[in-house]
Amino acid sequence: STAQEKNFPEGAITKFEVLEQQFKQPAKEYGTIPFFVWNGDITKSGIDEKMKDFKNAGCGGVIVHPRPGLNTEYLSDKWFELFRYTVDKGKELGLNVWIYDENSYPSGFAGGHVPALMPESFNQGQGLQSEDTTAIPADCSKYFIILKDENGKYIDITASAQSKIGKKGNYSLISKTYYGKSGWFGGFSYVDLLYPGVTEKFLDITMPGYQKVAGNEFGKTVQGVFTDEPEISSPGGIRWTPDLFDVFQKQWGYDLKLTLPSLWKEVGEWKKVRHNYTQTLLKLFIERWSKPTSEYYAKNGLKYTGHYWEHGWPSMRLGGDNMAMYAYHDVPAIDMLFNQFDEKSNIAQ
Repeated sequence: STAQEKNFPEGAITKFEVLEQQFKQPAKEYGTIPFFVWNGDITKSGIDEKMKDFKNAGCGGVIVHPRPGLNTEYLSDKWFELFRYTVDKGKELGLNVWIYDENSYPSGFAGGHVPALMPESFNQGQGLQSEDTTAIPADCSKYFIILKDENGKYIDITASAQSKIGKKGNYSLISKTYYGKSGWFGGFSYVDLLYPGVTEKFLDITMPGYQKVAGNEFGKTVQGVFTDEPEISSPGGIRWTPDLFDVFQKQWGYDLKLTLPSLWKEVGEWKKVRHNYTQTLLKLFIERWSKPTSEYYAKNGLKYTGHYWEHGWPSMRLGGDNMAMYAYHDVPAIDMLFNQFDEKSNIAQ
């Protein structure tokens, strides 16, 4: 009824026949927005061709997405020139253009620029792994933490371990693990998104070029930013970051270091410790990645979308609580993958 329609926000669709029509042919803001994959050599003529294809297919916009095989240098002057050309072409054709925030994925390393300019983003360790022993080895100085089990409670004997070499007991030898170097990360490794300043460095490297060449279209033709699978997985053992113990102590009132074995063995109050530990990682991930990125894009008139957790749900390995991160996105998103089965070849594609 007319009275009921007055309760809807301005511009809302209130009649089924209007909804039915727009469902068949959505307005630009509701249309499909596929990845516009950039690999090989990117040219203006190639952009013209593909953008027309997207338009003819009924898309509402595109997300410019660098992928392996890219020859045009990521974040170079040429890159930004071609991005601006895409924006102009999108404006001409009535297509929105979204920024993809990384050179492939997972987001956060800026195609290798973050670890290249900020070594502390990767060189301090991101995981802790443990081995149990009944005697401290002679080369015990290589371990990060050494705990001794005394009647079901652990004490930190790292500082005095040398004096206990050869003495019998129940010990946990804990060492750091590190993200591995890879060509995928520009010859460096992925970065620790829980380390203070890494997200800000990522934004400082990635966004100014887009702001310079297309800032006048932010919030217009350039609708926003897509982030892809930023993560806090461990490279081995449990996830760690340099100030984890301090943050944990402040939040929960006890020393995580002395309860570390509860994270890989069912000892002590292991359920409580694991819950508190996971909540601490989630808090750090939100405070040091989700909030800074969300606030930056909002300040610049950009919507924020993308997804976390890759494809391993419900494993929490990559980030604690997937849904909690969406509070900081304007447009929630998720991967939707499927296999297409070719009956002739009996191969899933």
